[in-house]
Parts: sequence; structure tokens; C-alpha cells
Amino acid sequence: MKNTEEILKDLEEYTEKEIIYRNYWKVRNEPKKRIEYMKEIEEYVRQQHLLIFDFPFITYPEILSERDFYSRLSISKHSNVNVVRHLRYTPIFEHSHTFFTVLYVLKGQCDHTVAGENNPMKQGDVFFLPPYVKQTIGVFDDSLVLNIHIRRDTFDDYFFNILRSENKLSNFFISCLYSKNPTKGLMFHTGDDKNIRDLYLNLYQETLIDDEYSWRILDNITSILFSELLRGYSDKIELIGNIDPQEIDDPSLRLLSYINNNYRTATLQTVAEKFHYSIPYCSKMIKEKTGMGFVAFVRNVRMNHATALLKNTNRSIVEIGEDVGYENPESFIRAFKKMYEMTPSAYRREMKKNK
Repeated sequence: MKNTEEILKDLEEYTEKEIIYRNYWKVRNEPKKRIEYMKEIEEYVRQQHLLIFDFPFITYPEILSERDFYSRLSISKHSNVNVVRHLRYTPIFEHSHTFFTVLYVLKGQCDHTVAGENNPMKQGDVFFLPPYVKQTIGVFDDSLVLNIHIRRDTFDDYFFNILRSENKLSNFFISCLYSKNPTKGLMFHTGDDKNIRDLYLNLYQETLIDDEYSWRILDNITSILFSELLRGYSDKIELIGNIDPQEIDDPSLRLLSYINNNYRTATLQTVAEKFHYSIPYCSKMIKEKTGMGFVAFVRNVRMNHATALLKNTNRSIVEIGEDVGYENPESFIRAFKKMYEMTPSAYRREMKKNK
């Protein structure tokens, strides 16, 4: 095991891919040299699928799915969390993911846009990007950027303790998961906080180790990282986009968080009583925030948990139905089929086929 200073030193060394990107960047505005260099690197670019879009055979999906992501990188398909370095001098291109991304500027700075808006980042900045929000990243010097990728479908189950707490980060994740107008991102400015830096470096090293214990260690370090961010910087959170800073403290998010944590037993009456609202007003808040009525929202939460269990466990359909709040397996299968137009068993087979 390397210490954090050794990990940092390794990251500062340019990889073979980064050297190719850097050399291409240097000749990008000199047509003759650029064409000559493209001939020299064509086979390597084809084999490694480098993102140099002047080559007609190079494409990149506008929305990168988990399946696409894991097929491009030699890392575990089974971890809920992975950390990768952003390759310096990679050409800028707009894209989004189906999973959560947490960017961290380890050293220097980077050009960053979110949903078309400039969001420059400097050393120590931590940015939480929701699924399906478009971004670009540009690093054209010796700066270092690390990205945490977190599976969306297992987020509820593996980071339950974060979601059940009432804080700005849990409200952000609840907004991303269930709001019809989710927050486009939020940022912590941690400066030269060595503790945050070392947590990121240990996450990166654990991703590279990738043994039978790594997934659990990655989950635990990520939870510690989130807790440290909240403890040290919760009063300095910056919301991205034309968003009222009070939105992250929206009372309706507390309602959604409570339902998300108690979806097996929650009723509209118990939720209204919990927050001292009338039943009609409580129903109105949920509808305005999610675009769904209470019953539809609870069903959506249950199905999100059910799909995660179908994908990531070998538990029986009956057990999963009971776990997400259905006493009768037929009711679970009927509700699942209504939402996904296939039975839970067929969904599980489809997911295994696509792995």
C-alpha cells in the first residue's frame, strides 16, 4: 500500500494516453503537423479509443451509461463507487452520465461547464453532478482532477445513512432522485484541506487495488468523505444554475426524504402528521415537487429500490416484494409490470444479459 504522497506523485506522472493527448493538443492548430501526427497515432487511437474526434471512427455517446463506462475502463463492474483520473489534455466535449459524479480538483484548476453555464473550478473544489446533467471538463496543463462515480440504482441502499439525515447534501440527492426540477449541481470549496485530499487519494488507490474487499472500503471511505464535507463546509455550499440558495432547504425535500426512508409503511396521513401539515396541503407539496401524487410517488420509490435489488442481489422475487413494502407477491408483480412493462423476473434476466 502506498501513502498519499506516493499516490500523488504517481498521479503527477503523465500516462501514455495523456502524452498522446498533449502532443495532439500542441499541433491542433497546425494543419500539416496535425495530419502527420494523426497518421502516426491512428492505430493507437483506434485500439485505445482515445477521444480525438478528428478521427471519423471515434464516437462518444451523448449520455454515458454505466455499461458504457465500465466497458471503457478496466475497473470493477461490481463496485458502487469508482474513482478515476481525468486524463489531462483530453479534448473538450459535452456529455452526461446516468450515474452521480463527484469531481475534485486535486491540484491546479480546470475549465468546467454545467448545463451550458461556466463553472470554473480551482484546487480543493468538490462538485456534485447529478445524472443526466450535461457537462464539459477541460484540463490543459499539469492540473489534476479526480472523478468519483456512484451508481444511481444502488445509491439509496448503500448511502442510506446519508439520505436519512436532514442536511443539505441529503436534500441535494433527494432532489436529484425524485424532483421534477432537480438541482443542476452543488459545490464545496475545501481549499488546501489535506484531509479531503487524502480521502480522495485513498479512494483512487482502492479503485486500483480492486480486490474482494475494495467495494466495501470504497463505500465506507465515500461515506466518510461526505460526512467530512458536511462537517467542515455545509455553510459554504454553492448551488449551480440560477437557483435560489434556499431551494436546497425547501421543506418539501424533507417530506420526500422522510417518504424515501419510510416508503414501506408511510401513508399520506402519517406524513402529514409528522410534519404538522393538513393532508391536502401535504399532497399539494408532493405533487408540485415531483409531478406525482402521493401514491404514484411512493410506488416510484418502491420500484427504484426493487430494481436495485433485482440487479444487484440474488434474492427471490417474493423476498424483494416484501422488502419494498408489498405483502402480496402478486401485487408487487402487477405494480412492477405496470411501470416497466415486464415482470420482475424478466427485468432481472434483461439486466444480467446487459452486464
